[in-house]
Amino acid sequence: MAEQLFSVRMRASQAGRHISGAERICTFEHVPQVSAQLHRRALTHPNGTPDSIHITTEALRQVTHVPALQVRELDPTVPASIHFAKLFDAHGWHPSALDHLYSVTGLRGAMIVDAWTGRRLDPHFERGVRASTMDAAGLSHSPDAKDHATEALVLAAKVAAAPGILAELCISDDPDYTTGYLACDGIYHRIFHCKEPGSSIGTRVFLFDSQLAALPDTIEFLEHHPVLVEGIYS
Repeated sequence: MAEQLFSVRMRASQAGRHISGAERICTFEHVPQVSAQLHRRALTHPNGTPDSIHITTEALRQVTHVPALQVRELDPTVPASIHFAKLFDAHGWHPSALDHLYSVTGLRGAMIVDAWTGRRLDPHFERGVRASTMDAAGLSHSPDAKDHATEALVLAAKVAAAPGILAELCISDDPDYTTGYLACDGIYHRIFHCKEPGSSIGTRVFLFDSQLAALPDTIEFLEHHPVLVEGIYS
């Protein structure tokens, strides 16, 4: 019988403003240590000191396993905007969908944008849709904390597995982390120097095709369906 797994999720805010969020999937014995790590992360985040930290622990059922995406690092000497634009042009996605990446920040979750019209579709504009309940399968029996790169790879793999999602664009709102990515076609395109160091701008955009899936089904998968990603170990 498979060992029971738990989702441990952290959300931190300051005067109602989102500061940070993180999560793990771990075994029962590691729940206390993982919870302490997430508390510490919330209290030391460069976005500020929160006045509210919520830790949620939940037993999981029906965990889906998905493969990791292939990582491709793009030329760091080429401006990030050029890399994003070339990938958009190659797929025929509406260019206004790319505008959201630099014009909206401070959301708890991601925007869902129609890939062909550029229109925003998620029902809660003030918070977006937060992909949740995921981790690297190789870390589910370890209390060790993840780093930015590992977290991004895990999230990108879950989002790529969601029905109707064609691509994901991301720039972290962490002022100390300037690397972003565009994930599509099973490839995680790592894009360097997406913003100036010290900038708190950052957001996440999911490109959606309504011909492939119903939006409520996609949101349900992203927000609630437990996923472990194979092939990521640190």
